[in-house]
Amino acid sequence: MTTDRKRRFLLPAGLAVLLAAGLTAVVLLRDEGGDPVAGTATGAGTPGSSVPAAPSGTPGRTPPSSVPGSAVPSAPGPAAEPTAAPVRTKALPVNATGGGRYPARFSVGAPGVKRYKQSDARLPVPPGYKLVQAHNKESLEWDLYDCKGTVNLDRMYFRAFIYIGTSCHGKVNITNSIIAPPPGAQNRAILVNSDAKGSLELNLTNVTIRPEPAGLGEKSVPLNDHAINDCATCTITLNRVDVANTGGMCLCGARTTIRNSWLHDNYIANLSDPGQAHTGGVFPYGGSGPVTIENSRLEPGIDAYTGKPVANYWKAITAVLFTQQVDGSQLRGYSVRDSFISLGAYGLYAQTGVDLKITDNVFGPTHWDAAGGCDSNCSTTYGEWSNNVVGTIDGVPTTKQVPKPAR
Repeated sequence: MTTDRKRRFLLPAGLAVLLAAGLTAVVLLRDEGGDPVAGTATGAGTPGSSVPAAPSGTPGRTPPSSVPGSAVPSAPGPAAEPTAAPVRTKALPVNATGGGRYPARFSVGAPGVKRYKQSDARLPVPPGYKLVQAHNKESLEWDLYDCKGTVNLDRMYFRAFIYIGTSCHGKVNITNSIIAPPPGAQNRAILVNSDAKGSLELNLTNVTIRPEPAGLGEKSVPLNDHAINDCATCTITLNRVDVANTGGMCLCGARTTIRNSWLHDNYIANLSDPGQAHTGGVFPYGGSGPVTIENSRLEPGIDAYTGKPVANYWKAITAVLFTQQVDGSQLRGYSVRDSFISLGAYGLYAQTGVDLKITDNVFGPTHWDAAGGCDSNCSTTYGEWSNNVVGTIDGVPTTKQVPKPAR
């Protein structure tokens, strides 16, 4: 039986493309010392593999601009060009973590992974890790088709994307591990396809998700799609997870908790037109909640090694935090607190949500606004909006308040 007959792929369609002039942010960061490390893993990927089309009926993200009367982020015009700041060569002060509220760069993820560049071909395989290759050489997936009870995956270095199959129920714990799909991988870093016949609890702790880079014109789905997706009966928890070289952290809209985690280095270097990717950070598309994000650093548009923005990042990132309803869905129990939110076209763009709670966050630079207001077609309400302040590109908070969106 072929792999395609064992599962269906979840490849949602694009989000809204924001058409705007470019933003250049020039503050540099040196988070800590240390040289980049060369990769030592063996084996090669399969560049240029085609991506299967989503089957009929697969849920997709409808671009707001294609739906009559839909709420499309407005284009208020680019802000004035920022003035260049001096290069910082010393370690950042402690308040670059908001006084310890969110992690420092390169401080979370799999044990032993040092500073790395977005363009590094491989991450190093630290001592004690088991190198795991793909089961399927065409799709470059590692399969967890059937599981019951508790499955523990620890100290593994996956050179594949992980497929969690329809019959996988119970609890899956991925700890102290690296997930690094090679170029040509045909789906997101962790594709969850567990069916509704049972529940699945997916826990990631001390994990680095970092697909290997691909060259211009090459296709590799993990680079341009959210790293993880949810399912109808899933409960997902991320703790101290480092996500880089992806199109976002999580396509998750229910029973999801993200804490002490870091998103950075959205990858568009393989695209001749960055607008072909419609990426973001955490996206509860059609979700009912609850979704909790706390003590996390979400800065998809940063090149973390240099501290500069990824070139044209905003053309691909609709918003770091983006909510969108499907067929009248209502998102409830959505909470974001004590986190750093930076370098999307918007920081927060909530098209849907009931009594959203957005508190004690630091909003770094964005192309448009820290928090975008939606028009009369949106149904968003805020249960709490307090102590959300502007911050620098490094994560240092100021005292300037971010106003609550109009709706």
